[in-house]
Amino acid sequence: QISFLNCLGPAIDLEKVKSECLEPEPELRSTFSEEANTSSYYPAPAPVMDKYILDNGKVHLGSGIWVDEEKWHQLQVTQGDSKYTKNLAVMIWGTDVLKNRSVTGVATKKKKDAVPKPPLSPHKLSIVRECLYDRIAQETVDETEIAQRLSKVNKYICEKIMDINKSCKNEERREAKYNLQ
Repeated sequence: QISFLNCLGPAIDLEKVKSECLEPEPELRSTFSEEANTSSYYPAPAPVMDKYILDNGKVHLGSGIWVDEEKWHQLQVTQGDSKYTKNLAVMIWGTDVLKNRSVTGVATKKKKDAVPKPPLSPHKLSIVRECLYDRIAQETVDETEIAQRLSKVNKYICEKIMDINKSCKNEERREAKYNLQ
């Protein structure tokens, strides 16, 4: 079963992350202390992993949404809100679901006869926002900046959906070209 330890937030798996909960990894520790020393405005952030429940190789992001622990840790070192959000969306929905959905469920205005795709789950979208919020809150306490950065979540996911669909179309073209030869 799971052992829990309350460490700066909700419970986590004691056996797996006890050492990380009490002390960040060496490269994280040096980064935090450098950030803390360069400006008193930015408090040294607590590692994101302390907030989430770890169980059996999975990380619980909240409300029944689980992702692979190793992928979650890789995501934490991703640079930039855009890449972080896009990678998190793929972790939560997968490319097969994303390519057949839209963020809002509204048809594009760029094409006259566009048929709307089903929207992504608002529930899961809120989990993406919460994860990004937790990440941003480690960097700044400026609520205006946080709100401004969070407002781009839909845009980032829309871009990822377009990238996936573009990639799929390019793959189909390559296959069609190969089959004609």
